[in-house]
Amino acid sequence: MLLLEDREIDFFVGSKIGSFKHIKYHTDATKNNKKCIENLVEIKDLQKDDAITCMVWGNAEQTEILLARKNQQIQVFNTLDGFTKTYTADFGTGDVVGLGRYKRRLIAGLASGLVQVWSKKENTIINTGGKLDRMRVCAEDNTLFATGGEENELKVWKVGETVPVFTAKNLPHDSLQLRRPVWVSDLTFLSDTLLAVCSRHGYVRLYDTRAQRRPVVNVEFKMAATCLTPSFEERQVIVGFGRGQLQCVDLRRGRPDRVYKGAVGAVTGVVAERRARVLVSASLDRHLRVHNYDTKELLYKQYLTSKLTGVLVQSESSTPLHRAAEVKAEEGAEAGAGAEAGGDELDRLFDDMEAIGEKTSKKRRALDEVDRKRMKPSTGGSTDADLDGTRPDAASEDDEPPDAASDGNTPEDAIVQLLRSTERTKKKREKLKREKKAKSVFHNV
Repeated sequence: MLLLEDREIDFFVGSKIGSFKHIKYHTDATKNNKKCIENLVEIKDLQKDDAITCMVWGNAEQTEILLARKNQQIQVFNTLDGFTKTYTADFGTGDVVGLGRYKRRLIAGLASGLVQVWSKKENTIINTGGKLDRMRVCAEDNTLFATGGEENELKVWKVGETVPVFTAKNLPHDSLQLRRPVWVSDLTFLSDTLLAVCSRHGYVRLYDTRAQRRPVVNVEFKMAATCLTPSFEERQVIVGFGRGQLQCVDLRRGRPDRVYKGAVGAVTGVVAERRARVLVSASLDRHLRVHNYDTKELLYKQYLTSKLTGVLVQSESSTPLHRAAEVKAEEGAEAGAGAEAGGDELDRLFDDMEAIGEKTSKKRRALDEVDRKRMKPSTGGSTDADLDGTRPDAASEDDEPPDAASDGNTPEDAIVQLLRSTERTKKKREKLKREKKAKSVFHNV
């Protein structure tokens, strides 16, 4: 087992409704529960245009997160202090599809094709020449950033310049001499000169800016690729697809290497955590999943109630749960209040309950009533006692009615009599029904 014992990993997840969650994942599966999940924003304050469209780390120490929303608001979140700054990307139209930092400058790209670099003196706006689906800053050299989108080939730019330093070229026409469509859905830097891209048209390509403009490796799939990230091995990438599949693609041999199963919705974000050698993925089926890279085993799956748009993994530092102390205090207060009110609540509960001995069923009451009627002598007609001038009510207790003496006064005998009476009534009704049917005109016909 390659996973470390009792190691904690922090995940930060964004969603389409704008929720922003922090998850404390334990490599010991027995310690993972809902108490390890906290909301970093108030759900009741979210609006329709608060969906999170992009999330990246703002520094190498991984203590700052750059977070973009659908309303073009860019927020800076500190893992210890919370939200600290807010920018507005109103220099164009469309969602924010990429964020990054160069020193203290903020770099943001919009879906309309514009990229802006903030600075104290003046802001620089770059037109990439088409629609954008992704913009990323190189981690090794943050003066470089790359862009790509629908019918907008991969381009590599340098901060401070308005002309790309590298522009990719499409593959030659296919066997039918038809142009191959281009749609860069995601891209990543494997080094400062090697870049990998994936496409909604189903291809994964590797570009070497020192060798040629056309891709040096091209791997074709029959499904749309939505996201990718560098793998643990050299020249390998982890690719997420629109059908929910997660695959490791070996760009040295030009073919898929591993397949990780479990997701049923499009994979929207994937990260490789190098120390624990696990893959963390988010998808539109509202689940966050953790796979073991070597064994392909699903280690962790958590339902997060909303469609996920991205995930970040904090591997350089650790973030405590902000509300852990509050949760413990609330649990202690609830336990104390429950101990005080527990006795009173139990007393009220038992007072409201009806004793079994006092409860009498309707059937028993009906049987008792039948017994009383049978025990009462008949007053209709004349008897010897009437002729003698004595009243029937004055009969002695030793003189019992014949029926009561013969049938008995027990409840079992009363039930038997009731069943017999019911059976006789049923037979009479069936007899009347047969006679009525015999007299019917339609029956005789």
